Amino acid sequence: MLPRFPVTRDTLVGEISTRKFALISPEEPATSVRRLMRELRSRVAVVVDRRNRLLGIITRGDILTISSRKSNARAKDLMREPTVVLSYNDKVVDAVKAMLRADEWYAPVVKNDIVDSLFGLEHAIQRMLDEGEDELEKIPVADIMTREVETVSPDDHVMSVWEKMRELRYAGLPVVDEKGRLIGIVTQHDLLAKGVVIARETTGGPSRGAKIRDLMTSAVEYVTVSDSAAAPAKLMVYRGYGRIPVVESRKTRKLVGIVDREDIVRLLL
Repeated sequence: MLPRFPVTRDTLVGEISTRKFALISPEEPATSVRRLMRELRSRVAVVVDRRNRLLGIITRGDILTISSRKSNARAKDLMREPTVVLSYNDKVVDAVKAMLRADEWYAPVVKNDIVDSLFGLEHAIQRMLDEGEDELEKIPVADIMTREVETVSPDDHVMSVWEKMRELRYAGLPVVDEKGRLIGIVTQHDLLAKGVVIARETTGGPSRGAKIRDLMTSAVEYVTVSDSAAAPAKLMVYRGYGRIPVVESRKTRKLVGIVDREDIVRLLL
């Protein structure tokens, strides 16, 4: 029988959402937004007017497609309307349901028409750990992981990997060798940190950008198929990772699955 986490389910979104996030003006230069998101490791920036009323959001994917570091684009040119907007008094379980339906990991939180905070699925996972880490310890990773995993090769070029990320709406992909062993992970943050600009890196040349081996994180965190759900949950909360590869064993490192934040928060439902 799966745990129900009654306290977490009834907790108000505004009580656990973060007030440390990228809050920007619509006139902010796109290059500054890019730098801010890279330095803060932010997945989402929230665009507001002078009264802190919500105008839109910008994701890492949006900012990666700036065609030049000298672009005159501003935040208002890149922002989009958020799919989910939460109220301070929304219950966590209702927020999670709305975000899973929309396939969103983050949503701005509004209180009295003013942006109050930013809610991410990791905030719900943190509350689940606080309330019932022992309950998560009872659930095998094998019971919640996705077994059919999309992977990339270290010899793939950034453009083909970016196209796969965009098509699948994934912010990161595990990198495996020819024997299916986990050797790294490549994420949107890696691309930002290495200064990759998708349109600029991939136009007019046969190479289609840098190879993934030069962009990926080699010291990748992972869990084994025999670990509990608490192991990836802790990595998500305390290390800020969005998805955790699952390997057969630490000896073989053969990739057999992946766990993302959605897999953990579904236990609330």
